[in-house]
Amino acid sequence: MQTVLFLAVVANSIDLFATAIGIHLFGNREGNPLLAGLAHEHWLAFVLVKGVIVPLLIWRLYRYRHQTPWLSNAGLALVTIALTVAVGQWVGWIAGVIEVHGVRAF
Repeated sequence: MQTVLFLAVVANSIDLFATAIGIHLFGNREGNPLLAGLAHEHWLAFVLVKGVIVPLLIWRLYRYRHQTPWLSNAGLALVTIALTVAVGQWVGWIAGVIEVHGVRAF
């Protein structure tokens, strides 16, 4: 279960990094589908939510493993899968932009 916790936190961090790259360097105006408005209008608040609050919520879910093991395990697995899919979508989108437009000077 500690491995899943680690993967969830790492996937969240990579998703935050990919969101920053996608929005600021490649001009994606959609961004993170769940937090798009926050990401575009209030970047610092988005970073605080995605970089601090989400990992704390993941840790809290992990701490519930003794009280409700099935629910905690299922929730942590679901969060890990969702964040991994989000990272995969960002990587695919960024690769598509680079393929179509090439690497442009920043």
